[in-house]
Amino acid sequence: MSKRGLKRGIAVAAAGLIAASTLVGCAAESTVTPTDGAVSTEPVTIRMVAAQYTDAMQPYYDDLVTRFEAENQNITVEVEVVSWNDIDQKLKTMVQTGDLPDIGNLNYFSSFAADDLLYTAEELVPADVLADMVPTFIENSKYNGVAYALPDLASARLFFYNKDILAAAGVAVEDLKTWDGLEAAMQKIKAYDSAIVPLVLPLGPEEAQAEFMIWANSNDGGVFTDGKWSITSDKNVETMEYLASLVDQGLTNPTPATCNRTDCAFALFAEGKAAMLNGAQFLPNVLAEQASPINYGFTTFPSNRADGSSITLGVQDYFFGFKKEGNLDAVQKFLAFLYQPENYAGFLEAAGGFLPATVSAGAALANDPALAPYIEILPQAVFYPGTEASWPAVQGEMQQTIGKAVEKGANIMAVLENIASKAE
Repeated sequence: MSKRGLKRGIAVAAAGLIAASTLVGCAAESTVTPTDGAVSTEPVTIRMVAAQYTDAMQPYYDDLVTRFEAENQNITVEVEVVSWNDIDQKLKTMVQTGDLPDIGNLNYFSSFAADDLLYTAEELVPADVLADMVPTFIENSKYNGVAYALPDLASARLFFYNKDILAAAGVAVEDLKTWDGLEAAMQKIKAYDSAIVPLVLPLGPEEAQAEFMIWANSNDGGVFTDGKWSITSDKNVETMEYLASLVDQGLTNPTPATCNRTDCAFALFAEGKAAMLNGAQFLPNVLAEQASPINYGFTTFPSNRADGSSITLGVQDYFFGFKKEGNLDAVQKFLAFLYQPENYAGFLEAAGGFLPATVSAGAALANDPALAPYIEILPQAVFYPGTEASWPAVQGEMQQTIGKAVEKGANIMAVLENIASKAE
C-alpha cells in the first residue's frame, strides 16, 4: 500500500496528529487552478481505475460521478472499480502499453513517480485540501522528498479470535501475547476439536505481503531496515521457519499459499471454522455483512521481539494522477470534489470502516469506539517501504511466492533471495 524513500517505520498516533494539526479550510470551498494556468471549457473525458474495497464502491462512484458531472458539464468521468486481486496487474499493464488512466488508486505509487508519470500532490488538489491530510500519511506519500500521491485511507491490524472456541479449549487471551504462548494455544485448540483451524494463515496473492510484514516485524525482522533492504535477514528466515513449523504441525490451514485474505481467511473465521487470524478494523464490517454468528474479540499481535513489545502493520492506499495532455483541470476538480467532507465521508463508508486520511474526518471519528483500539496501536505501526521505487516489484513477487516458503521441504532462503532480487 505505499512507497517510500523516507522511514515510515514509526507512525504517529492519529489522535495526536489530529490534535496537533489545524484544519485550514474545507474542500467544498476550494477554488482549483491548474498549474498550467488553463481552465478548460472544452469537453474532456477522464478515466479512473479504483480499488474495490467492498461491493459498495462502484455504486458510490456512480453516484459521485453523476453529481460531479451535473456541476461540471464539460467533464465526463469513467470509473472502473477493480478487485484487489487484479488491480495491481491491470495498472501495470496500462502503464506498459501506454494506455494510462487519468487517476489511479492503489497501495503504492513510487514506481510511477520514479518514471516521471505522476503529478505532484500540490498539483492534484488545492492547498486547503492538501493541508487537511494527516501529516504522517502525506510523508508516506513522498518519493525523493516530494509528495506524488494523496492518501485515501489507512488501516491497522489487530489479532482476532473466536471467544467461544478459545474458552472451550481452555485458552486465555493472555496466552496469545508471545509466539510460544500462541503455539501452545493452537495445540490446545487442535486437541479440543481437530476440525477447527487454530490459526488461518493467508499467504495467497491477495495480500501476502501484509501477512509476511506483520509476522516478520513481530520477530524484529522486516523488509527494509536502517535505510537498506533486509529481506534475506536471519530474523526473516527464522520467521518463516516458525510459520512453516505451524503448517507442518497442522495448526494452520493446510495450503497458506493458496489462501487469500477475503475468500479464505475471512470466510473461515466468519463461519466459525478458524479460531484466530490477523485482521484489520474493517473485519467487523465483513463479519456483519456475512451475518456471521461468531462471538469474537481482538487483542494486540503476538510478539517474539526482544523487548516483548507488540507492533501493528499500518497500511495506507493512495490516489494519484497520471500526467496527460489536457487532463489536469478535470483531474483536479474531480479529486477536490471527492475530498469534500460529505463526499469523503461517503467514500469511507463505502470502503467499509477504514481510518480516515484527513484531519477533519479524523476529528469527527476520534471518539468512535470501533476505531479507538486501532488509533491507540498506531504509534507501534510499521509501514511498507512505499517510497522505495522498487517496492512494487518486491511486493508483487512476495504476493506470488512467499507462501511457497512454508511448504514442506521448502528452501526458505531461496524464496527470500528471489524476492530480494526484485529490489536490485
